[in-house]
Amino acid sequence: MKKLDELRQIIEKGKFPSQFPEFAGANLIITKNKDRNFHEGDVVVYSENASALSWLVVELKKIYDSEIDYINKYDFYPSIGKLINRYMTKEGHLFDVMLFIIDEIELEWGTK
Repeated sequence: MKKLDELRQIIEKGKFPSQFPEFAGANLIITKNKDRNFHEGDVVVYSENASALSWLVVELKKIYDSEIDYINKYDFYPSIGKLINRYMTKEGHLFDVMLFIIDEIELEWGTK
């Protein structure tokens, strides 16, 4: 089974952690804290589901690690944040948002 399919199954079964460190790096910040400091150019995702979304970013990092380098990480991570922000405005359920992110990253970065 492909790694992305395994990740989809984990999400569909709700087996992802409810507590996970908030992600911050490579111009992406995922946080619950509306007062969180950030730099110009950062993509900031404010969500009560920051732990689950941060976990998803780390899982995608593991899957695409061989593709991500010191330059394109500034495309990879912010693009995930932009996708999250775009889909969350449609009031999608957390599971739907997470699966949408996987689908979009797979389209852009290839099947794994």
